[in-house]
Amino acid sequence: MPEAFSTVPTLSRWLSRSQSRPFVADSLEQAALTLFAVPCNDDACPVAPFACLGDTGQAPEAWCLHADPVHLRADTRGLILFDAATFPFDDDESSELAGALTALLAGDGWQLVRGDRRRWYLLGDDAGDLHTTALPGLRGKPVSGRLARGEQAAQWEQRSNELQMLMYSHPVNQRRAERGQPVINGIWIWGGGRLPETIPAAPFTQVFSHNACVRGLALHSGTACEPLPERLGSLLDRIQDGQLLLVLDGLDSAAAYEDLQQWNTVLERYARDWFDPLCAALAGRRLHSLELLPLNGRAYRMQPAQRWQFWKPLRSCRDILA
Repeated sequence: MPEAFSTVPTLSRWLSRSQSRPFVADSLEQAALTLFAVPCNDDACPVAPFACLGDTGQAPEAWCLHADPVHLRADTRGLILFDAATFPFDDDESSELAGALTALLAGDGWQLVRGDRRRWYLLGDDAGDLHTTALPGLRGKPVSGRLARGEQAAQWEQRSNELQMLMYSHPVNQRRAERGQPVINGIWIWGGGRLPETIPAAPFTQVFSHNACVRGLALHSGTACEPLPERLGSLLDRIQDGQLLLVLDGLDSAAAYEDLQQWNTVLERYARDWFDPLCAALAGRRLHSLELLPLNGRAYRMQPAQRWQFWKPLRSCRDILA
């Protein structure tokens, strides 16, 4: 029901009165690669090498794949994928499981690197003909029909089955089952590629993000990058000195798993801590422009004068973003 969604007047005004342009990206990572002018399409979107760089600070010298630990749960739709951000999964458990898989993978010539408890990587021979489905778009959805394709697909399916069997019987999962927690019963392979020697100079003077791929893109392009602060605050003084990229990705998981309560909570916090003060700074001409990329196929750019274009009808942000 419409009234179940939070109303965010500032965001609605921003979207209604701005100039929009096409900006197609299926995920935050694909959008980031596009912004940094790295070629990316459905079959070849090299998220993993940049994310590995962002997580570890070390440039992967081999072909790199995401191999992220996941929980696969059976229901009437088939096997549904849940990423490790949706359940308790501590660093010790992640380290134990990853260590158990290392020997099996090493026998096939692959090195497992743990960038974060929720993000693992495989480094090894070129797997360029392996076409995979990105994990962000699969969260909360059936994996049927989304398995790897290509000449090496059968080999990777066999390898994945062996890894799943090893994980199923591992003490970490036995303890998790006893506690009633979701077991880590699969890894999802995706985002493979090789880190290019160079990428074009970034259009940003500074990046603020917690996302590993974004951090890696900034690092590889020589762009300063820091974690996103809790709110705009004193960051406004720094925004005036250049073009900044702010990555507000707290709505990502709520959207993927259709968690309306979490969506509203985060959206209201973003309105208070980011959208309201940013638009106020724009109205006061402390900023030249703002551009929002909400991953709905459009980008919304607003300059100070556009805030007062009262003849443009106001539409709710929910209707515009739907």
